[in-house]
Amino acid sequence: MRYLFEEYAFDAGRRELHRGADRISVTPLVFDLLDYLIRNRERVVGKDELIDAIWQGRCACPMLR
Repeated sequence: MRYLFEEYAFDAGRRELHRGADRISVTPLVFDLLDYLIRNRERVVGKDELIDAIWQGRCACPMLR
């Protein structure tokens, strides 16, 4: 699935993020986070849900604890 917003294109199938013609390099974890947030954009996603979905219950980020 491809999502377009402003000058960005987020291609979930190819796991690519583009700004105009330029590809933006993101880590796999960041890509998964963006993908999850875009797919759930119609609602508020809580911290605990993100930790479960993206980090499988473990999180090294002190801001999310």
